[in-house]
Amino acid sequence: MTTTELAPWPQLNGDEPCRAPGADPEDWTGTPKQRLNGQLACLSACPEAVREQCLAWALDHPSRAGSAIWAGTTLSDRRRLRRERRDAAAA
Repeated sequence: MTTTELAPWPQLNGDEPCRAPGADPEDWTGTPKQRLNGQLACLSACPEAVREQCLAWALDHPSRAGSAIWAGTTLSDRRRLRRERRDAAAA
């Protein structure tokens, strides 16, 4: 039997832009224009270790991650990354 270990929920410490006081949830889940704000905030201010955990979680849980911004990535970014990961595993 083969099992795949899925990434756990990210360990957040409260310093992330998505958790900052006054953070607008629409910056991660709203319209594409609103999500750009979240993407830029994440890439500029979120600790790298947290971004790695968020990206791993979003890649392993695509239906739960949806179209929201995770680790500064869009839904299409994550689709591309999953495709690249599958291609590399098949090679």
